[in-house]
Amino acid sequence: MDIYLDFAFSALLLLALVSVYEFTTTSIKFRNTFVEVSVCGVAIGLMTVVILSNPVHVSDGVFFDARWVLLSCCALFLNWRIVIIGGIVAASYRFFQGGAGAVAGVMTIITAVSVGYFWRYMLVRFNQDFKWYLHYIFAFTLELIIIGVIYTFIPEGKGLMVVKVITQPLLTLFPVVSTVLTLLFQHHWNKGIEAFS
Repeated sequence: MDIYLDFAFSALLLLALVSVYEFTTTSIKFRNTFVEVSVCGVAIGLMTVVILSNPVHVSDGVFFDARWVLLSCCALFLNWRIVIIGGIVAASYRFFQGGAGAVAGVMTIITAVSVGYFWRYMLVRFNQDFKWYLHYIFAFTLELIIIGVIYTFIPEGKGLMVVKVITQPLLTLFPVVSTVLTLLFQHHWNKGIEAFS
């Protein structure tokens, strides 16, 4: 039960940070696109750093949070340059944190961005409306892939143990949070806000 509460806190922290980001990007007028992309990219990176600084500890040097939920949703809806900047900041910080899960942590960031871009490409390629149930399928699929990445890259034979601990909360809680987040982002996308393009 405690791990559910820890993951719930990480999810709530994510939603709070995204609310601040959305308010800021819709309220501030930037001088030009370069400034907007740079500021928004660093902001996404710093949001991920805050999330990474409040993790759920599973084992020595192995901890989890909602970083991949944020970055995958950003890859779906934000300007690609913003996501790349944010991803570099996030991956650098996670590697700097070190621990047994450092490589796996960086790989979850790369995977989240890649999955988000893949879905974005497929939706555009086939001119598919991103209906609410597709939001959930996207989120659930992402969690399955992330679990596979964690199992593969956690060293010292800890992969199976870690997966057993995190699978249930990841598959029940994070898809719901991700669905809410993508619906919020889609709302801003539809309004034509510059950063969401």
